[in-house]
Amino acid sequence: MANPIPFAPSIPDSKVSIPDTLLHSFENLHLNNGIGNGYAISPYLTAPATSNTGGILAAPNLQLPSKGFLPSTNHFGGWETTNAVASVPSESTIILRSALTQFGSQKLQQYLAYKDSAVINLVFESVMDSIFQIMTDQFGHHVFGNLIPLCNQNQLNMIATMIVMHHHTFIEVCLDRYGSPSVKRLIKLGAKSDYLDRAIVRALHLGFLHLMVHKTGCHVILQCMETLSIEDNELLYEETIKNFFDLATDVNGCLALNCVIDVIKGPRRNDLLEAIADLAVCLSQDPYGNFVVQKLLGLQYPNITKKICYLLKDHYARISMLKGGSHVVERCLQSSERGYAVEAFVECQGQVLVNVARDQFGNYVIQTALKETKHADRELHDRLVMKLRSHRLDLQRGYGRNVYNLINVNQDSY
Repeated sequence: MANPIPFAPSIPDSKVSIPDTLLHSFENLHLNNGIGNGYAISPYLTAPATSNTGGILAAPNLQLPSKGFLPSTNHFGGWETTNAVASVPSESTIILRSALTQFGSQKLQQYLAYKDSAVINLVFESVMDSIFQIMTDQFGHHVFGNLIPLCNQNQLNMIATMIVMHHHTFIEVCLDRYGSPSVKRLIKLGAKSDYLDRAIVRALHLGFLHLMVHKTGCHVILQCMETLSIEDNELLYEETIKNFFDLATDVNGCLALNCVIDVIKGPRRNDLLEAIADLAVCLSQDPYGNFVVQKLLGLQYPNITKKICYLLKDHYARISMLKGGSHVVERCLQSSERGYAVEAFVECQGQVLVNVARDQFGNYVIQTALKETKHADRELHDRLVMKLRSHRLDLQRGYGRNVYNLINVNQDSY
């Protein structure tokens, strides 16, 4: 039979409260040099001096921050630390220190599972002053995730106040690998506290661009837009429209902006789409911005598609010879407004069309134009074929052979 887990909680009888049992469990860990089943109770607690008989001769030497926060490898907010000799750690110190260890975190989660209000209040009061550290700790964030669904409105409001008072630190929490999912859990509980909703959105909008171009931070913004109401998200919507160009031209921002396009609601969504479409020419030539233009074309909104295809009419040849831009032009050719692009190719100078057809990216654009117009607009298709055939000799070199074969050898295959 397997040995039971040390200090595993049992259902207490009527004479012993859960908080008493919890504290007794962690006090035992503390008095045994913080070792339980192979796990150190705290990385911040040094081994106490002992006598030959095992008794404790001196209190452990603790390193405590001057502002009430335990030291953290994250060093959020630049909190200073000082060496201090603690006598007997307080209840809050024991619980907080335990939450930052693997074994202690597991035990606290087991006690929280009882959903006893006394335990909830005791744990909350113990970690509240160090809530950001708990949210970003590899073990503490599990305690946070189990604690906050049990918090009442007043407790959530206290967290909201902490966010308002330390919004710069809160932004750093959102960028952390453990902090980001912790904040997302808070956002999902926003319905229990309007004050919490407003505090989170206000803080996020102050660091909006920094968060949106970060692989981890952007998920917090997206969680707000998916979960909260249109009214609650208004500040974030305004920041998106204000910063869309910087987002679209960033390696991570363009992906985040495409996700925003999927989740933004209300009239602000159309404002965002129109603003992006207005700069389609510039964005189509950007190595990252072209993905955003492709996203808009993929929505197949008639007005947006028409605006983009029209604005590009004097730039199709140049954009077709860019790696990203060629995909934008192909999207235009696959839309109902393909006529703008095909007309541009038919009416451009012969050598310009040949240059596109012989380009490593442009040849795919011309092939797409031929295939899309063959059944959708035969008259336009024939005009394009005639113009290409008038330069067939120039098409027999390099990538141009792909187009040459399409208009001369395999006319029935496309």
